[in-house]
Amino acid sequence: MKANIYKVSGLIMVVVFLISCKKDFLEIVPKGKLVATTLKDYDLLMNNTSFYKMDVSDVTIVMGDEIAAEQNYFKNAGTDAQRGFAWEADLYTPGQEVTYMSYQLLNLYICNKIINEVTTISDGTAQQKAALQAEAIATRAWINFDFINHYGKPYNEATAATDPGFPIIKDADVNAKNFKRNSVKEVYSQIISDLQVAIVNLPLKGSFVTRMSRPAARGLLGKVYLYMNRYQDALAQLNDAFNDLSNVASPPSLYNYNNAFAADGVFFPIGFSGPDYPGNNYSKYQESILLKTANLGFSYGLVMTPETMNLYGTSDLRRNFYGNVHSDRTPIPGGLYRKYATYSHVGIELADLLLMHAEVRVRTGDFVGAKADVELLRKNRMPVAEAGVPASITSDTDLLKFIIDERTREFAGEGQRWLDMRRLSLDPVFSSRTYTHHTYGADGVTVTQSNQLMPLRFTLRLPPLILQTNPGMSDNP
Repeated sequence: MKANIYKVSGLIMVVVFLISCKKDFLEIVPKGKLVATTLKDYDLLMNNTSFYKMDVSDVTIVMGDEIAAEQNYFKNAGTDAQRGFAWEADLYTPGQEVTYMSYQLLNLYICNKIINEVTTISDGTAQQKAALQAEAIATRAWINFDFINHYGKPYNEATAATDPGFPIIKDADVNAKNFKRNSVKEVYSQIISDLQVAIVNLPLKGSFVTRMSRPAARGLLGKVYLYMNRYQDALAQLNDAFNDLSNVASPPSLYNYNNAFAADGVFFPIGFSGPDYPGNNYSKYQESILLKTANLGFSYGLVMTPETMNLYGTSDLRRNFYGNVHSDRTPIPGGLYRKYATYSHVGIELADLLLMHAEVRVRTGDFVGAKADVELLRKNRMPVAEAGVPASITSDTDLLKFIIDERTREFAGEGQRWLDMRRLSLDPVFSSRTYTHHTYGADGVTVTQSNQLMPLRFTLRLPPLILQTNPGMSDNP
């Protein structure tokens, strides 16, 4: 039901949001605060669609090296998408609202409101209040992790204490302004603290898959530790997440593509827009531990690079999620393919947990366990006979590279590759890699423009509107 309009200012900018809520229990008040008085009111705030269905594209989706562009269509893309694809320093024009950030800042405001107020309400048990507060705290950690991986440098223990990060915002005050950037280390410390506090009171299973649960928070904490190169800590959290999931009634499960793509499978029929993929219907996707989506916006000429498509074996059923026609049914020239998808899954996904688990296992010396993890995923993506890790892979380094390639095969075109490129830029195994984006001409073969990623661009510059409303805030180089 379409409901209320909230005006958010300061760092949250001067922007008006149209919010979808389950109930019209909120009122617009002069200071723009949300009016909630009962436990049910506060609980309903966490059902806000802005938390799980962001109908906007995150610019980082176009910044992964698995992406290329088809000139005739991409020339009509938004300016920020074109600048992001070119890895330009300035992605936004002065005064331009960054809608993806606006969604997340609104979500942060709601979380802080619940965190700071829910324990003071008169109804509800102490346990109910603690659980809802924990959910908001863990969701705040997810938001801050998103922000720091846009606007802070990749985590480097040697420099994190001085690397500029993102403001740590704990108050639900729309009139607050003149924010300062906390360091990357401070932001990561806050994320870890929030998740550790929240895990104690989170339920084993959320009321909806869009709501935070204990295994989702553990999985997120494992990812945070992975990004900090704290592999033993990451392994412990991911182990706990899988243990929690084993005790959940009707836990998330992998689709077996061998069955899903059978004649009577759940991904059929395959039509012009690709398979009947439940990932495009966010309410029916069975692999999510914490379901959150962002709009992919692939209608403006983005395609997969030939190198990306070559990563898939001929029997890899993930190839079925790509087609060689544009959304208007015009053939894509040169044998290029685009991804059939509407939403990118940006929450906590089972396949991501498996691949992170495989990665931290091989990084901590468990070659056999890491191999088992990645093969478990692959057995659900292709015929079992083809799913084994190649026999030629015998060293930890070779298996690590294979796992990173597997992440590309699993998540190509959904924004995950950019996050991997960032964090691996400091890894000696991957740090020497260079990244180039190609734009193809009308024949789909001739490269009409190439852009090379400069290391500085692993960190996005802050939107001008943020700097304008917070004049004391420094920008990234």
